[in-house]
Amino acid sequence: MISVQHAWVVWLAVAGAALAEDAAKPVVVAVAERAPVVSMVELTGSITAKRQASLSSRASGLVRKVKVDAGDRVKAGEVLMELDDDLARLALERVKVEKEQAALELKDATRLVEEVRDLAKSGAYSRSEAESRETALKVRAVGLERSDVQLKEQEELIERHRLIAPFDGVVSQKLAEEGEWVQTGTPVLELVETDRLWMDVQGPQELYGLLEKEPKVEVRLDAYPNVEFPGKIAVKVPVKDLVARTFLLRIDMEDPKSLASPGMSGRVTFSFEGENEVLQVPRDSVIRFPDGSTKLWIVSEENGALVASSRLVELGRGLGDRTEVMDGIEAGAKVIVRGNEGLREGQRVEISTLTTGDDS
Repeated sequence: MISVQHAWVVWLAVAGAALAEDAAKPVVVAVAERAPVVSMVELTGSITAKRQASLSSRASGLVRKVKVDAGDRVKAGEVLMELDDDLARLALERVKVEKEQAALELKDATRLVEEVRDLAKSGAYSRSEAESRETALKVRAVGLERSDVQLKEQEELIERHRLIAPFDGVVSQKLAEEGEWVQTGTPVLELVETDRLWMDVQGPQELYGLLEKEPKVEVRLDAYPNVEFPGKIAVKVPVKDLVARTFLLRIDMEDPKSLASPGMSGRVTFSFEGENEVLQVPRDSVIRFPDGSTKLWIVSEENGALVASSRLVELGRGLGDRTEVMDGIEAGAKVIVRGNEGLREGQRVEISTLTTGDDS
């Protein structure tokens, strides 16, 4: 015979199980919605600098000082290298002396002309001699102008003994050291701009016409796989590779934290939005069976409570993290994305999160 105490324990267990079954199960749902089909094309590429220069010496001479090394960041206008310019400065002093001499000669020629100008008009002085003095004055004036040109030329030659950074960037390679003799045009430094970068990819010829639709562009670098860099097409080079049947695309990417560096590899995703809308649900909401059938659990309201019910559906195309639904539910249905394992028909549920199709 069962004791009263044992019966009470059994009753409590049964009641607890019933209460547990009756408790609402938390689920995550998304709304089935009609939206254009988005097709994606993914291409691989590399980060390149918009400006990259092999800096050369503008004069021949002995390297006196290289002020930077590989990896240094420089500003436009900064002096990067100096050549020995002692001889050029001595030549500059000579030109300055010659200019001073030319100025004195011009002053003296001017005085001689002024002395005889009035006398020549009155006939008291030979007109031929006066004209000779006028010619000498013009020659001295031309001589002074020549000295001015020579002075500017020599100042420019001295300036060319210094190598100036043409833009902001990072020195990627140092090709000359102090004490070396370099000729005009000898590469001495490699400078790469790092503030303005491109992602270069080679696109198949079939993509060329599609780009007229201005797709959404996203870049992911292999060094930062979890970071999305929004981008836009900056350059579409129509010259095609006749062997690979590809063309060059250059992508401007937003990189506020300056994570990208020239040479990094990555992937560019182009998302094209179609013209026709189809009913779509998150891929995680679909339950598949061995016989090929598929169903969705949806949330509806019955007698003031939220309950789960299943719907057999006919699926269409896979759309990345979403799936096209051909038949079985209507737009606006709340489909269960998470928590749809082990559900029973009519089971009470509570919505813990309502997501959009993009958040699933």
